Amino acid sequence: MPLQSPHYPLRLSRRTVLRALVGAGAGVLLTACGGDDLDPFAAGRQPTAPPSRTQDQAQQTQPQQAQPEEAAAQAAGQADLAIELPEPLVYVIPSPATQGQTVLVLIEAPGARQASLSWQGQAFSLLKSEDRFLGFFGIDANAPVGPQSLGVAVWGPRGEQLLWQETVIEIESVEWTIDNIQIDGPNAALLEPAIRQADETARLPFQSTLTPQLHWLGVFDPPSDGQITALYGEQRSFNGGPIEEYHTGIDFGGETGSSVTAANSGIVSWAGRTRRRGNGIIVDHGAGVFTGYYHLSEVLQTAGAVVEQGDLIARMGATGLATGPHLHWEVVVRGTTVNPLPWLRLLEFPDPFQELNPTNALTSTNLAQGS
Repeated sequence: MPLQSPHYPLRLSRRTVLRALVGAGAGVLLTACGGDDLDPFAAGRQPTAPPSRTQDQAQQTQPQQAQPEEAAAQAAGQADLAIELPEPLVYVIPSPATQGQTVLVLIEAPGARQASLSWQGQAFSLLKSEDRFLGFFGIDANAPVGPQSLGVAVWGPRGEQLLWQETVIEIESVEWTIDNIQIDGPNAALLEPAIRQADETARLPFQSTLTPQLHWLGVFDPPSDGQITALYGEQRSFNGGPIEEYHTGIDFGGETGSSVTAANSGIVSWAGRTRRRGNGIIVDHGAGVFTGYYHLSEVLQTAGAVVEQGDLIARMGATGLATGPHLHWEVVVRGTTVNPLPWLRLLEFPDPFQELNPTNALTSTNLAQGS
């Protein structure tokens, strides 16, 4: 059963909801989200204002001459804006984090309009849900260990900066296993670095964007009932050569034609074929979270299709670089492949609507104060 939360809607048909979103333009940005090009932590400057509106937006919101009743309402609204807002509370879960982990950033900020974070050279907006902002980022399985800088900014209803906070997240190492794989025959040509790079380049645009809605409800389901035969993070050596890559997902064993189902609700962002991954499909779950399904014998959905958790989307196969029939399944967060297992486990699931304890909020200095 999906994880329940007081913030979740009633469990109506997600296909109905998502199709309605698609029909209305599902990619419409939440007013509190801003654009992905926001860079409030560029070197040498402190963020002072959220992105400005476009000229068209400004024209659409040009105020008309107010009638007496409207003027009174506007005055009341300005009085409300004058109320001092509480300082936002920032939560980083988990902290410290390990290689291959998904990190969830939550900000409790009643009355705030916009929030963003900066991580390893990327700056992107957070999604707004009532008084909470949320966002995810992934840590690569071979990411450098040690302290890494994270920046967070929050703006109020008038564009005033409520928070500018920089903190350090400690990245801890994981002792990944080493897997020696023998590849013979025509598949050996697929080991060429150029082919691997072409595969990654072809898929990246379809699993690195930010859809500003959450399409899923609770913990993800395994996409296959087959036995897990390989885990995320395994360091791969092919034909006795050096370790040049790691396993970016989980493998499920099975027979050709076995069912492959959507791990959670979303919209298909890509369905196609590459030489290395064979037939594949990518599902966008929103908030920068994607799942990929590869080496398929048959793809049953097309790009733009709305799928619900448990829907049949493909059939298992051995296309591409595969030694036998299996499903390679991966979770991608903000363009980085992460360990899928926590997304399948209730106690480890990065729930964006979990209860928060203020004593666990970050205590680093709010650098926006006194600036």
